[in-house]
Amino acid sequence: MTKKKGLDSEKLMQFFMDNKAAIILIIFVAVVSCLTSDFFTGRNISNIFRQICASCVLSLGFTLVLASGAIDLSVGYMLGMIGIATALMSVNGVPAVVVILSAIVIGGFCGFINAFITQVFELAPFIVTLAMGMVYQGINLLMCHSKSIAGLPDWYKFFGNGKIGPIPFPILLMLVMVAFMMVLVQKTRFGRYALACGGNRKAARVCGIPTGKIIYIVYILTGICVGIAALLLTGRTASAQTGAGAGMEMDCVASVVIGGTPMEGGKVNVFGTLIGCLLIQVISNSLNLLGVDSNWQKIAKGAVIIVAIILDRQGSKLLDRIRVRKVQTEA
Repeated sequence: MTKKKGLDSEKLMQFFMDNKAAIILIIFVAVVSCLTSDFFTGRNISNIFRQICASCVLSLGFTLVLASGAIDLSVGYMLGMIGIATALMSVNGVPAVVVILSAIVIGGFCGFINAFITQVFELAPFIVTLAMGMVYQGINLLMCHSKSIAGLPDWYKFFGNGKIGPIPFPILLMLVMVAFMMVLVQKTRFGRYALACGGNRKAARVCGIPTGKIIYIVYILTGICVGIAALLLTGRTASAQTGAGAGMEMDCVASVVIGGTPMEGGKVNVFGTLIGCLLIQVISNSLNLLGVDSNWQKIAKGAVIIVAIILDRQGSKLLDRIRVRKVQTEA
């Protein structure tokens, strides 16, 4: 009887750890729907899903880099830089295909630079990417002389507001990216190697895994996700803003961690990242509907990050204790 209870407790705790973002989202939506009738309207729900597309694609790259045991705090400013660069190209008549490929190439190259500095000079990714974020921000402001860029062509606006049949294009692209990342990390050798690097990089290297090469690929793929997110965000706003992307790295941290990918790496929950992004956006949207000062949204997001990390850490400890008791009982 004791054995069965231990097993049930372990399953219940594991279920909570894997789905805490969805559980918190359901509770939050239930509370907000009782406070305002404007939440469950077709227009509001559509706006929420449109607004999470860029942050979700950005967070997918962040999920990969975090699961591999690294971190990239430059993604927000990198997004802003790519948005400005591609907007300048588009308003100067550069063909759409070239602009889209440029966003992907620039993002991948920035990811390569981040990996190169951390790997070659053996520096902490936290410091390197934080500094590179400042570099990207400076390049951003130099390119546009601290001014926003408007007058984007229709094809660019399609990225953020277009439709393919009844389905908004950004939502379709986001779901394709989620599916791609799920297959990449769960069904491929590269995904297994990336998680092994996050679990124990030294052990992975001893086992013959090319950890250096894996980290390079991880950062390059993260940069590509940033490039795609830049197209989505710039297309949705129909202009390239100098402050676009600023602070989005913190949204990524909140979405990814509360979605079930731990800060220390080694594990990943791609679908949880999507739910985490949805939760963060629902919080912002709900506070707007309730007329709460926008400054409180930053406090709320910061609180969500802290709560997510606490839940993740304490939940892991509790799950370990349950497993230890189970082993002791069976012995």
